[in-house]
Amino acid sequence: MYLERVTEKNIDYAVSVQGELFPEENARANYEESLEASSDFEYYLVYEDGVCAGITGLYRYPEDPESAWLGWFGIREGFRRRHLGSAVLKLFEEAAAGKGFRFARLYTDAENNDTATAFYKYNGYTGEPYLNLQDPASAEERMLIFSKSLTDGPLVLWNNRNIHLTEQIARQKKYSG
Repeated sequence: MYLERVTEKNIDYAVSVQGELFPEENARANYEESLEASSDFEYYLVYEDGVCAGITGLYRYPEDPESAWLGWFGIREGFRRRHLGSAVLKLFEEAAAGKGFRFARLYTDAENNDTATAFYKYNGYTGEPYLNLQDPASAEERMLIFSKSLTDGPLVLWNNRNIHLTEQIARQKKYSG
């Protein structure tokens, strides 16, 4: 398995893989933002035996320098149930720890998402519901935040701090129409 950074050369392909994994969403704006030199976003295509098996990313919120966030993570259908997802998640955690982050975090849909929820719990993540009144989309989109300590220290839960879900939905709409 190896990772290939999303670049101007492969961004269209990355968007197509993301669209296959998340057909109701569009990550192009996130991928474009990751190409800027000052960006806090990194996205990668995941390859196994020379074939694209999925996509993943790492980003941070400037107001929380201790947390690395898993972004647009997904494994394509033909590569699932072979522990590739756990291996990619482990690479994310190692990269985040190597950059000095204390916590790994992600958010995902709370409804009709039992497989993903079980996967994150299996990999040592603790889930909590997300509702932040300063983030209006959180009242409409039921989300879960999953967190894991990357150090020997205790896990500090997210506790409904703003994940900017409203802004993320606006980014997606830029290309979704």
